[in-house]
Amino acid sequence: MENNITVNDVDTDFLPLIHDIIKSSERENHEPQKSAQEITQKIQDLQKKIDQARSQIRKLPGVQYNSEQQLKAMDDLRQSLQMKRQLLLKYRHMYSFDVPKY
Repeated sequence: MENNITVNDVDTDFLPLIHDIIKSSERENHEPQKSAQEITQKIQDLQKKIDQARSQIRKLPGVQYNSEQQLKAMDDLRQSLQMKRQLLLKYRHMYSFDVPKY
Protein backbone atom coordinates (compact mmCIF):
# COMPACT_ATOMS: atom_id res chain seq x y z
CA MET A 1 0.00 0.00 0.00
CA GLU A 2 1.52 3.28 -1.11
CA ASN A 3 1.04 6.47 0.90
CA ASN A 4 -0.22 9.27 -1.28
CA ILE A 5 0.60 12.39 0.67
CA THR A 6 0.27 15.96 -0.55
CA VAL A 7 2.02 19.13 0.53
CA ASN A 8 -1.12 20.20 2.39
CA ASP A 9 -0.97 17.01 4.48
CA VAL A 10 2.50 17.82 5.87
CA ASP A 11 2.16 19.20 9.40
CA THR A 12 4.55 22.14 9.67
CA ASP A 13 2.77 24.11 12.35
CA PHE A 14 5.73 24.68 14.67
CA LEU A 15 4.88 28.18 15.86
CA PRO A 16 2.62 27.18 18.80
CA LEU A 17 5.32 24.87 20.17
CA ILE A 18 7.99 27.54 19.80
CA HIS A 19 5.68 30.04 21.51
CA ASP A 20 5.15 27.63 24.42
CA ILE A 21 8.91 27.18 24.79
CA ILE A 22 9.44 30.94 24.92
CA LYS A 23 6.63 31.39 27.44
CA SER A 24 8.06 28.61 29.58
CA SER A 25 11.50 30.21 29.53
CA GLU A 26 9.98 33.51 30.65
CA ARG A 27 8.38 31.70 33.61
CA GLU A 28 11.74 30.20 34.56
CA ASN A 29 12.45 33.12 36.88
CA HIS A 30 9.51 32.18 39.13
CA GLU A 31 9.93 28.41 39.30
CA PRO A 32 13.36 27.43 37.91
CA GLN A 33 13.23 23.66 38.52
CA LYS A 34 9.71 23.06 37.23
CA SER A 35 10.21 25.40 34.30
CA ALA A 36 13.45 23.72 33.20
CA GLN A 37 11.73 20.35 33.07
CA GLU A 38 8.81 21.88 31.20
CA ILE A 39 11.13 23.53 28.67
CA THR A 40 13.02 20.27 28.15
CA GLN A 41 9.76 18.41 27.50
CA LYS A 42 8.51 21.07 25.08
CA ILE A 43 11.81 21.06 23.19
CA GLN A 44 11.54 17.29 22.85
CA ASP A 45 7.95 17.69 21.56
CA LEU A 46 9.18 20.23 19.01
CA GLN A 47 11.96 17.88 17.90
CA LYS A 48 9.44 15.04 17.47
CA LYS A 49 7.21 17.28 15.38
CA ILE A 50 10.15 18.36 13.20
CA ASP A 51 11.16 14.72 12.72
CA GLN A 52 7.57 13.84 11.80
CA ALA A 53 7.48 16.67 9.23
CA ARG A 54 10.79 15.47 7.74
CA SER A 55 9.38 11.97 7.46
CA GLN A 56 6.23 13.26 5.74
CA ILE A 57 8.27 15.42 3.35
CA ARG A 58 10.36 12.39 2.31
CA LYS A 59 7.10 10.65 1.30
CA LEU A 60 6.01 13.46 -1.04
CA PRO A 61 5.91 12.46 -4.70
CA GLY A 62 8.77 13.88 -6.75
CA VAL A 63 11.10 14.57 -3.83
CA GLN A 64 13.50 11.91 -5.07
CA TYR A 65 14.20 14.00 -8.19
CA ASN A 66 16.65 16.88 -8.27
CA SER A 67 15.60 20.30 -9.53
CA GLU A 68 16.92 19.74 -13.07
CA GLN A 69 14.92 16.53 -13.39
CA GLN A 70 11.80 18.25 -12.05
CA LEU A 71 12.20 21.15 -14.50
CA LYS A 72 12.69 18.74 -17.42
CA ALA A 73 9.58 16.78 -16.45
CA MET A 74 7.63 20.03 -16.18
CA ASP A 75 8.86 21.13 -19.62
CA ASP A 76 7.89 17.77 -21.11
CA LEU A 77 4.41 18.06 -19.62
CA ARG A 78 4.03 21.61 -20.97
CA GLN A 79 5.03 20.46 -24.47
CA SER A 80 2.57 17.58 -24.27
CA LEU A 81 -0.19 19.93 -23.16
CA GLN A 82 0.57 22.34 -25.99
CA MET A 83 0.48 19.51 -28.53
CA LYS A 84 -2.85 18.25 -27.20
CA ARG A 85 -4.33 21.75 -27.33
CA GLN A 86 -3.21 22.10 -30.94
CA LEU A 87 -4.77 18.75 -31.81
CA LEU A 88 -8.03 19.75 -30.13
CA LEU A 89 -8.12 22.97 -32.15
CA LYS A 90 -7.34 21.04 -35.34
CA TYR A 91 -10.12 18.51 -34.76
CA ARG A 92 -12.57 21.18 -33.66
CA HIS A 93 -12.16 23.03 -36.95
CA MET A 94 -12.44 19.98 -39.16
CA TYR A 95 -15.52 19.67 -41.31
CA SER A 96 -18.16 17.32 -40.11
CA PHE A 97 -19.33 14.86 -42.73
CA ASP A 98 -22.95 14.08 -43.23
CA VAL A 99 -23.78 10.41 -43.20
CA PRO A 100 -26.05 9.55 -46.12
CA LYS A 101 -29.41 8.10 -45.16
CA TYR A 102 -30.52 4.91 -46.89
